[in-house]
Amino acid sequence: MRLPVPLLAVLLTLAVSANAQDEPAQGYVLHPHQEVKVAALPTIVADSKADADVLAASVAAVFADPELCCGRKSALEDQVGSISQLSLKELGAKIRGKHYLDDGTSVVITDDYWPAASVNVEQIVGTLQAQRPLLMTWNDHLYVVYGAIFNQYIYDDGAITHVIEKLLLLDTRFDGDRRYVTFDRQTDDWGKVTGVLSLTVTR
Repeated sequence: MRLPVPLLAVLLTLAVSANAQDEPAQGYVLHPHQEVKVAALPTIVADSKADADVLAASVAAVFADPELCCGRKSALEDQVGSISQLSLKELGAKIRGKHYLDDGTSVVITDDYWPAASVNVEQIVGTLQAQRPLLMTWNDHLYVVYGAIFNQYIYDDGAITHVIEKLLLLDTRFDGDRRYVTFDRQTDDWGKVTGVLSLTVTR
């Protein structure tokens, strides 16, 4: 198609102007399909498939300390047991703060809750790299996040970013192979994820 000379001149001028304003693209090195897993996750199965039992088993798996959670005489028995519905935000608020173990020593729990719309990928990867599992609600079920598969981008200026491909989940309602579930960002609906909770214990 032939363009009128005046119009062609305008288009060329705009193109040259746009190219002059563009900054050179920053280079990066891609490390695809990286994997991180929490190494020592205890095998805990909920007493039943009721939300209360699944919650207790999942929190117990995250803390991996029976004196802290969540059986009889544990520090968090009453707090976790008092949660009436599956809410990670409520869970964090209930167990936040100082608690005393049976031997009298104290621990402090801090929580960081992210609604699905504001989940921070860097915090998820960093928490798993620190060998701390997380909790996630998806399809109205509670899962322990024990690993992730992600792409890592290292930029020329030293910045590092991650793009999660899959989250590796543990379903405490089941034992055996049924315990292990994968959330795939390509095929699963992130809109059905309610939120993610990080819990930290300081002794």
